[in-house]
Amino acid sequence: MQIDEIFKEKVQFNKSNFVDLLGKIEAENQSQIADSFSEKWVSYAHNTSEAEQKKLWDFSKEWYLKLYGFKDEQDLAQFLAQCEFVFDAGCGLGYMSEWFATLAPQTKVIAMDISEAVCVAASKYKDIPNIYFIRGDIARTPFRSNVIDYVSCHAVIMHTENPEATFGELSRILKPTAVRGGGGGDSPVMRTQKKPCLAS
Repeated sequence: MQIDEIFKEKVQFNKSNFVDLLGKIEAENQSQIADSFSEKWVSYAHNTSEAEQKKLWDFSKEWYLKLYGFKDEQDLAQFLAQCEFVFDAGCGLGYMSEWFATLAPQTKVIAMDISEAVCVAASKYKDIPNIYFIRGDIARTPFRSNVIDYVSCHAVIMHTENPEATFGELSRILKPTAVRGGGGGDSPVMRTQKKPCLAS
């Protein structure tokens, strides 16, 4: 399936594989969250040394693997290689998106964030051909139903206007077939009734 086939309506990405679909944010607290995270992440990207960013990112990768039940980076890479489309919901500066795309170069990674951090990510990772960045609201995705193989919504869903409704939206876009159930019984990788994977 081609990238344009997963959208409800035609979407035109620019040369950096970026498109802004946010529009007006109706909920005041979501607008405040978008502004706050825009300021936080854009400032972080510009004012924090590459060495410090790498240190935090290396810690975050290890935490992600442990939290979601992957034995190691190779285990995650094998899992991602089975996916056609991965959705990094609430991607921030795009570190996870870049990681997923690098581990699985044949997989298309769609990264979305409500903040301006996604603009920084699109610029930083513009040379990685299998990442597509969208500024938008993960609670109202532009995707058709049943088109995404894996959703990673790491440490984000609690910042949405209605986490339960957002979870429902993320479940709606997942394909009905399971690729992997995640880690052990205590893993936050969840199965929906359709049995796909959603990491949140």
